[in-house]
Parts: sequence; structure tokens; C-alpha cells
Amino acid sequence: MLSRRANLEILYDNKNISTYLAKYLDTFSYTDHASGKADDLQITLEDRAGLWRGDWLPDKGAVLKAALVTENFYEEGKTEKLPLGIFEVDEIESTGPPSRVTVKAVSVPVSTSLRGEEKTRAWEKTRLYLIAQDIAAGAGLEVFYDTEEDISYDRVDQTQQSDLSFLLKLCEDAGLSLKVTDKQIVIFDDAAYEKLEPVMTIKKDVALVKNYSFQSSTRELYSSCRIDYHSPKNRKSFSYTYTPPKALPTGKVLVINERVTTLAEAQRLAKKRLRQKNKDEIKASFTLMGDLKLVAGVTVRVEGYGIFDGKYFVSEASHQAGSAYTVKIDLRKVLEGY
Repeated sequence: MLSRRANLEILYDNKNISTYLAKYLDTFSYTDHASGKADDLQITLEDRAGLWRGDWLPDKGAVLKAALVTENFYEEGKTEKLPLGIFEVDEIESTGPPSRVTVKAVSVPVSTSLRGEEKTRAWEKTRLYLIAQDIAAGAGLEVFYDTEEDISYDRVDQTQQSDLSFLLKLCEDAGLSLKVTDKQIVIFDDAAYEKLEPVMTIKKDVALVKNYSFQSSTRELYSSCRIDYHSPKNRKSFSYTYTPPKALPTGKVLVINERVTTLAEAQRLAKKRLRQKNKDEIKASFTLMGDLKLVAGVTVRVEGYGIFDGKYFVSEASHQAGSAYTVKIDLRKVLEGY
């Protein structure tokens, strides 16, 4: 029988403290979000001697570079590593008995004004990519723009909003996703990611599945989307309705009145907005034996669960290790046609 182990590799302000930390490590967890939330890392340490709430207490704002390392999980002698990225310590908690210290860190740098500081400013004659570059530069980050979509604006205003919430809203309106990880602002089209090949198939009644749940809803879902826009400036009107191949039977029409300049732009906007509203129609959650392939943004195939079978997108993955290594994944079923 394989002696499976999951270990945390940590660089603290560029110094490798993994071996030393392992002597006190009780549990750790890493939660990876596809979009809209910061990734987080939590490390719980045994502290009967009071060392970690004394001189060994990590500094808030300290930089951690983390990786999850597994040994003997799939075959004897095999070691695999999942880089988790760069985090900043933003909270420390001491509890007891028994005495423990929990260090919490996030992927959005707390040492910048990316979130928590409300700003008011404007951009004219610009594009989404350029706005993202401006915001990233102000936070000392890079931009990874992983989509061909680049929305143009005559003018866009940031009014009493943090940089992160403002940019996230622009991305959502454009039908795009955003996350901050490894000192990068990543903007991507999850519709393109949904087309990727599944990294694994999850079958019913196999040992790796600890528990599961499915949820199907029609609340706030729409059968079609209609774009209605009249430009008083050039006296042009655009009206376009998009109905997907397998339209939901709700009968509700999502009506959007936003500026478009061409019919092609209206078609793109209708598909994107309908997708944003309907993409959570069928959701699932699984807790499985730990697997480094299961991260946010990949797809999996589900089999043996009746009407819920199909291809799913991983929207969140939470890896937890202590006495055992498990991963909890939140999924949404891939939409067809848009």
C-alpha cells in the first residue's frame, strides 16, 4: 500500500522554510477561484510552546511563495508539484486549547491600492486591455490578457470604486472573467476555457469520490436576449434577438439597452449577456481524494449521475491537507451554443 503524502512548500520572503515549517504544520488549505475572488492560503501551526505567537510570528504583508507537493499518490516513488503562486499575509489568528496559530494569506497584494481604496477617474477613447494595464501598473502587477476580445470605449468612468471592483465590473459586462494570481491580473474568456479537453472523468461509486451534490435552477434564467439600442447622435437603431439552440423553457427575455455600433457588436453582446445570466443553471460540488489536476479553470466530465452527466467547468477548487489530502471542487455545467 502506498504511503501517500501531501506537503506544503513555502518560501517566506524568498527563504525556503518548508522543512522547518513541517515540524509544526497541523493543516493547510488553498482555495483557487476561477474569477471574481482572490485565491487564499491558510496554514495552521501547532503552537504549544508559544513560539508562533511570539518572536516567530510572521509579519503581516510578508510575501509567501507556495507549492503543493504530493508523494506516492498515483505510483510509488512519484513526486508531483502544483505551484500555487505568490501570496501576502493579511491575517493571523491564535486559538486554543490546544494552542494553534493560523496564518492567512491572499493572492491580491494587500500592500497596494488595488482593493480597499476608492478612486474616481476617467478614460477616453480607450480599450479594456489598456485600462487593465493602467490599473496593473499602479499595483506593480503584470497583465495576462488571454482573450481576443478587446472592448473599445468612447469614455468610461471609475466613480468611488476600488480598482479591482471597477475592472471586474468592466470584465463581467464584456462577458469576460478576471482573477489576480502570481502577481498578475489575468483576464480571460471562460467560454474558450470550457472548450478545453477534460482533465479527468468523475464516475459514480468510485473510491476517489467522498461526497457530491447537484443543483438545477431556473430562477433568474432567460430563454433569449434582445438588444435594443437607438443612437441619437447618428440616428441609427439596432435590434437583435439571440436564442440559443437549446433554449431554456422559462419564456423570459433579457432586454439590454446599451450602446452598440454594428449588428455584429449587438450579436456578440446578446450572446455574452445571456451566457452570464444562464451559466449557473446546473451546478455541482464534489469532495474527492486530492488531485493536483483539479484547479479552477479546467473542465471535467461527470458520468453515472443520470441527467446531470456531462462536461463541467471548475469554478473553484479547495485543496486541504492534514491527516488526509482532499480537494473540494465547485462546478457548473458547460453551456451549449453560447
